[in-house]
Amino acid sequence: MRIGFIGLGRMGKNMVLNLLEKGHSVVAYNRSSEKVRGVEGKGAEGAYSIKEFFKKIPKKRIIWLMVKAGKPVDILISKLNPFLEKGDIIIDGGNSYFEDSIRRYNSLKKKGIHFLDCGTSGGISGARHGACMMIGGDKLVFKSVEKLFKDMCVKDGYGYMGRIGMGHFVKMVHNGIEYGMMGAIAEGMEAIREYSPESLKEASRVFAHGSIVEGRLMNWLFSGVNSGDFESILGEVPYGETEDEMKKLEGVSEMPILHQARLMRVKTRKKPSFKGKIISMLRNQFGGHSLKK
Repeated sequence: MRIGFIGLGRMGKNMVLNLLEKGHSVVAYNRSSEKVRGVEGKGAEGAYSIKEFFKKIPKKRIIWLMVKAGKPVDILISKLNPFLEKGDIIIDGGNSYFEDSIRRYNSLKKKGIHFLDCGTSGGISGARHGACMMIGGDKLVFKSVEKLFKDMCVKDGYGYMGRIGMGHFVKMVHNGIEYGMMGAIAEGMEAIREYSPESLKEASRVFAHGSIVEGRLMNWLFSGVNSGDFESILGEVPYGETEDEMKKLEGVSEMPILHQARLMRVKTRKKPSFKGKIISMLRNQFGGHSLKK
């Protein structure tokens, strides 16, 4: 399958490499030409302008967007619009708010352009070796490109969530659960540290192997607290693009655990804490998010 891919950041670049490895043909575009050259060296076909990008993709195009949520998505779609034709498919794989996805779907539908919203999870390693994806939109359109999702995900790691917006809605809920889990881990590690600092690393190892709370976050915790950089991390969680989304989710459903987990992050910006250190480290482990030291 030949696909156009826009957005070669931490996630996008690794998704392109995953697609190439699975035998797909990828035309890649990014505002930074250096990033385009980087994936060209791995087998992608680079495009250095929107016009060139469209020339290299066959009709009934499949265009995957992997850019920052919010206004950047609208700006990009406005740049694509003059070149889009009836039957083209746009897949937004970023962290867009579900109501924005519904609005974009309705706008593009008037021109006969299809739009799927795809929530993507799994971090950088998932993007490269097998992600988790939640897709919303017209089912027939989903079915026509299902092989892409299957090839990019781990076994049983993708699914059709229903009408437009549901892909990003389900991913938003996923992010809320993630906030709560990381907050609970941070609280637990702080309790251990306050009572017995020398037990912290050993506890993280045991928790990551066979405990009820074992999982990817615990594996990243074990890896992170045993890294040489852990002590130098400032306990401040930088503002993330999903935080506004989490406020909106709290308005959709009563989620007191999410509310407290979000406030935990906000408080670290006024007073860095050990909990903030743990959350920052975990975010860096799975998503490559920047660390303050």
